Amino acid sequence: MPLPRAGRGRLLRLIVFPCLLVPLIARGQSQTAQQSEQDELDSLTAAAAINDSGPVGIIPVARGFNASLGSSSMHDSNSGWFSLLAPNIAYRLNRYFSVDAGVDMYLYINIDANVGKKAKPVYVYSPKKGVFGDTTLSFEGDAGARSFAYAGTFSLGLPSGNTDYGLGAGQVTYNFNNHFEKALGLFTPDVELGYGDTNSLVDQRIVQSYVAVGPLAHFQAGSAIFLPLHSSFEADAYEELPLAKDIVYSTTGKGKKRVRTSTNRDPAEDNGFIASLDIPLNPHTTLSGFYSRSLRDHDDIAGFSFTFLLKAPPRTPKVPF
Repeated sequence: MPLPRAGRGRLLRLIVFPCLLVPLIARGQSQTAQQSEQDELDSLTAAAAINDSGPVGIIPVARGFNASLGSSSMHDSNSGWFSLLAPNIAYRLNRYFSVDAGVDMYLYINIDANVGKKAKPVYVYSPKKGVFGDTTLSFEGDAGARSFAYAGTFSLGLPSGNTDYGLGAGQVTYNFNNHFEKALGLFTPDVELGYGDTNSLVDQRIVQSYVAVGPLAHFQAGSAIFLPLHSSFEADAYEELPLAKDIVYSTTGKGKKRVRTSTNRDPAEDNGFIASLDIPLNPHTTLSGFYSRSLRDHDDIAGFSFTFLLKAPPRTPKVPF
C-alpha cells in the first residue's frame, strides 16, 4: 500500500538529512585537524626563525632534512669588501630537536698580514681567495607555544679555518645560547644570554673581523617586526663580556686585535647594535640585508645575501597582511 504524502515527506527527510549531515561533520573535523596542524606549524615556525645562521627555513619546520646555500657580500669599515658562500645542512628530528652544520667559504677577503719581521712588524692588507672559516655544528632544542618560544642552542666550532689569515680559532670551540621571545602583535621582543669560549659562534649571520678564544659571556635584547609579504626586520643591542684577561685571538682587522696574544685589559670585550631585514623573493629564495655597529671597536659591517633553500618552509599567516 502506498504511503500517505505526509509519511513520504518524513521518510525523505530521514534519508536526505543524514546525507547532508555527514559532509558537514567531515568538514568540521577537517577544519579542526587543519587548525591543530596550523597551530603546531606556527609554534614550529617561530622556533625555526630563532636560528642565527640565516632566515626562516635554514632549520626545517617539519621533521626531515633540508639544505641551504647563502651567498653574501659584506663591507667592513676596516678591511673593505669581502664575499663568501655559506652552505648548510640541517635535520629536524621532531618538533623539539634539530641539528645543523655549515662552513664559511671566503671567495674574496682582505687579510691584515704582516709583511715585515716579528721585531718590526709591517701590516698591510693583502687580498686572498678561496679560504675557509671554521665549521659550525649546532644542536637546538625548541619549546613554546604560538605566543612564546624558547630555544637552547649548543654550538661547536671545528678548526677548519685558516688561522694564519685570522679566519679560525685554531682549536675546537663551543657556545651555549638561551633565546626567549614572545609575540605581541606585529612585534616579537627577544632576549638572549649565553656562555662560550669564542665570539665567532655568536650572531653567525654577521661575520666579525676577529676571532677571540677565551671564556666569554654574551647578552642580546631587541625585537623582530613582521612586515607585509612575509618579510621581517629585527634590531638588537648586544654585549660580549670576556671573563678572563688572557684572551687569545686572531684577526683580519685593524687596531688592538692585530696581535695573536694579549694580556691587555678586556681585549675581546665588544658591544653595539645589529639589524637584519629578510625579504622572501619566492618560496625558495630570501634576500637579506644586515648591519652591525661595534661601539667599542668603532667598526661598521654592512652587507646583503641571497639564501637558497632546497625545501621551502610553509607559509603561516603570522600577521593579517
